[in-house]
Amino acid sequence: MNLIKSFNNNIALVEDAAGLEWVVIGTGVGFNRKKGDAIDETLVTKKYSAESSSTHPFSELIDNIPVAVFEVAAMMIRKAETIIGVQLSDHLFLALADHLNYAIQRTLDGIDYPHSHPWELDRLYPKEHKAAKEAVRIVFDELDVLLPKSEESFLTYHFVNAQGQQRHMKETVKMTEVINRIIKIIEFDYELQLNEESFDYLRLLTHLRYFVLRQLHQEKVEYKQFNPELIELIQGTYKKAYQCATKIGRILHKQYGWELSSNEELYLTLHIWRLLY
Repeated sequence: MNLIKSFNNNIALVEDAAGLEWVVIGTGVGFNRKKGDAIDETLVTKKYSAESSSTHPFSELIDNIPVAVFEVAAMMIRKAETIIGVQLSDHLFLALADHLNYAIQRTLDGIDYPHSHPWELDRLYPKEHKAAKEAVRIVFDELDVLLPKSEESFLTYHFVNAQGQQRHMKETVKMTEVINRIIKIIEFDYELQLNEESFDYLRLLTHLRYFVLRQLHQEKVEYKQFNPELIELIQGTYKKAYQCATKIGRILHKQYGWELSSNEELYLTLHIWRLLY
């Protein structure tokens, strides 16, 4: 890797052998280096794609975002990965730094954009929401800026969006809308509030995330068909849960035009039953 630009001793923009640009972080990685110099790759502890997902070219982001904001963005990502338990997308770094820079500017100018979505993100994305709250704390501790409460929601979306295949924020918001609708249907049907601390609740959320993404991408999964006797057994043994699952299927069809296969209905039935019994 060769240096393009040093932000400070510990953050640098580099180019690899394939011509791809990366932001690299590590103690001393940018120290006493000039453009074109090879960097000591053993010093690199983290690298992020320099492909900008914002409307601004990367060179413009470099010039307009303070180094301290880049450093804090890296801290936020490291903390989030520890809390969520997954490695987040390499593309998150620049998107998060860009968002954070504007969020800080808005806060200092006394401007807030209250989140317009009514969903309880701490229930739908408990780990990501916890990471977002910790991120707000990091900004407060490191930059002496107290971000508004609405930033917890925006940051939660960033952390959700940075998992698995890279997707647009609009898609993540749609996924959240659908999952929230399904959870509300289950709670209304059973006349109770689900325990979001339970392992089965988190497992249901994971199942719903992948289900919704498959629907949004119009992906068809070839399941091995259940044995007819097993289907009949599940329908009879878990009758209430099966009725709830088919109700969800009908509502999703009316609302979004989606079709739940018989296998998907049965998997959802089992998730609902585990959650409630």
